[in-house]
Amino acid sequence: MPQPFSALDDLVPDDFLRQLAALREQRDQIDQQIRAYLAYGREFTRPRPYTLASLAEAAGLSISGVRTAYTPVDCDAVARALGRAPRSWS
Repeated sequence: MPQPFSALDDLVPDDFLRQLAALREQRDQIDQQIRAYLAYGREFTRPRPYTLASLAEAAGLSISGVRTAYTPVDCDAVARALGRAPRSWS
């Protein structure tokens, strides 16, 4: 936790909301990174993808959650970063 809860009492409402929005932004960035890692683990590793079960355990998701967590947009972002297409497109 960045600061103790008791410090929240000293914040004016605008500062409190600003800090809350900053935390949401951090969470959204981490969620995006997790989706990219899942896409990499399933679509870009060679010779085989990581198993759904191993990714689910590491990410704290269900197996079906891993299947639906990332989208083609996430795969495109990973492909651009790596400079290569996913296994299934090769």
